[in-house]
Amino acid sequence: MKTSILLFCAAFILQACNTPDKQTHTADSVKTVVKDETQADTVPTIFKGLYTFGNEINTFRHCGSPEKVYWVNDSLASLRDHYEKTHRFPSYPYESVYAEVKGYLAGKSKLGYASGYENVLIVTDIIKVEAKNFRTECYNYEFIILGNEPFWSVDIIPGEQRIVLKDVGVEKVHEFIYSPALIKEGVHRYEATNPANDKLIVLIREEKCSDGMSDRQYNYSAEVNFNGKIYKGCAIKKGDSFPDRP
Repeated sequence: MKTSILLFCAAFILQACNTPDKQTHTADSVKTVVKDETQADTVPTIFKGLYTFGNEINTFRHCGSPEKVYWVNDSLASLRDHYEKTHRFPSYPYESVYAEVKGYLAGKSKLGYASGYENVLIVTDIIKVEAKNFRTECYNYEFIILGNEPFWSVDIIPGEQRIVLKDVGVEKVHEFIYSPALIKEGVHRYEATNPANDKLIVLIREEKCSDGMSDRQYNYSAEVNFNGKIYKGCAIKKGDSFPDRP
């Protein structure tokens, strides 16, 4: 009987001594699964911005302050297919489209053209892809000019160092080198040329303007002279709001 009691006590003491070691081991195991902050976050989140695809280009300019430009890996979701469906006439080479996607940042790549960017965006799902317009948050245009009969437009984009005339009536797009406007007595005057020796003169006046096809009232009128051909329309300045229309 005494022997049994002694054996029971010894077993109890041994178990008590081993318990702290087991708890310490469990705590160490938890520490090993704590996320290393230097690793990529593979939980998809929503990114909104401008996507561009072309020869040696596959980038996403994320809307934000400051803006960030990422190289894109879209093998899990064919973002470039959506780009090609959206990037149709009238368009120009490397013109960006607005995109909302789900994905995560995988860190800096050491491969090819991707190595020139600070991070790679892995796109896992596509929410929306559409052509840019004057309401697009991170489209940093200066003015967008709209005309009709036939439909045409001019985008003045200092960040891209270009002015783009899209003439739907003759199915042509003309790109020009951007120069800042000369502003005198409320009139913005742009003069631009391109390698084809085309000449563009744009006059934007701060006055009410109607496009003749809607109830929207614009704050600026515009006159565009392309190689002697005159276009007249209305202009939108970045930041203008139009409470009369959605």
